[in-house]
Amino acid sequence: MIFSYGGGPMKDAVSRRTLLFARSGPMGLDDVIRPPWGLPRLQFQEKCTGCGECITVCPEQILKIDTRKLAQVDFSKGECTFCGDCVSVCKDAALLITDPDNPWDLNVSIGGECLAFAGVECRVCEDQCEPRAIRFRLTAGAMASPQLDKALCTGCGACVAPCPVGTVSILPEATMEGA
Repeated sequence: MIFSYGGGPMKDAVSRRTLLFARSGPMGLDDVIRPPWGLPRLQFQEKCTGCGECITVCPEQILKIDTRKLAQVDFSKGECTFCGDCVSVCKDAALLITDPDNPWDLNVSIGGECLAFAGVECRVCEDQCEPRAIRFRLTAGAMASPQLDKALCTGCGACVAPCPVGTVSILPEATMEGA
């Protein structure tokens, strides 16, 4: 199940394309989250040499080199604070701050395995979400359910690692589109 940003659960909201390509994509890069302010996917792939400079300066230690020798974010290790250190050391110009307020276009989803849907009070994702993009809405006769507000979400990933059942995920916007 994928949840809308302002409403409740939506069943069958995944397109065939998303289902088939969400994990690897046609070029194997669609589900990879590049460091903040990374160039668009194909340009990033051309420019990034995998030098690892961004990894060594990341204070949160959430960057790594993937199997294609490109930098990527691993939210299982923590969150991005958007410090910009990775951008400042990128000699390949694969990371460029063009819009300081928008480091990337990411989508957050909370899957059907969320403990709230099993009647268990958790709310860890809400506690970790500093901009309050994840809130739990009370409903009569049921457990409060998570609601996402895309306008508030920065894509920092603070909600991913602490989820006890691993149902919170963040993917590049292209993998979540219904094309």
